Amino acid sequence: MAEIDDVVSIRSFELLVQWLYLGRVVFGKLTPPEDRITAALEFVRIADMCGVTGMETLMAEYIKAVIIDNPPPDSKTFLRAANTNTYYLTSKHIASGTSLSEEHPVRRVLAAAAVEGYLQDDNHKFLKETQEVTNFSADLLKAVKATLGSVEHHYDQPRFKDPLSGEYVWLVKKRIEGSILLRFHFPNAY
Repeated sequence: MAEIDDVVSIRSFELLVQWLYLGRVVFGKLTPPEDRITAALEFVRIADMCGVTGMETLMAEYIKAVIIDNPPPDSKTFLRAANTNTYYLTSKHIASGTSLSEEHPVRRVLAAAAVEGYLQDDNHKFLKETQEVTNFSADLLKAVKATLGSVEHHYDQPRFKDPLSGEYVWLVKKRIEGSILLRFHFPNAY
């Protein structure tokens, strides 16, 4: 097999062979969360290219766990940073994930990770991708629509359920150097 960026590499081929022979994969000592996500995406893409199935949900759960278990370094504040779920995701991850089939669980996890930033920040991390990568835009819209069903008022402030962690997140419109400028307010939502 010839190497293909973000699909066929020595690592992804080894993971595919592990899956075929053992029915599981061991990622080894990949320390940075970004590298763990990259390895999982490469594995899913080579498996998809070869028509090998059965690990899609497992890999989506693995990526979700990497995101949740590795909050950004600045996450010790009262309000979550808008990039909490996307801190270790890259544009290459988004591009790689959106090349999978439309209902692939990994695509749904990547879109769900971007919901908080999209709702909280007009200049969220993947703004460019929402404008240029049609598949990602569609995935994100589905994830946002599902998330909006969880919006509720708590102590007169709106919050929504984070689609990855299931935790409620305060809906904040703008932040300047960590402080809140303006919160969304729905006066007749009681």
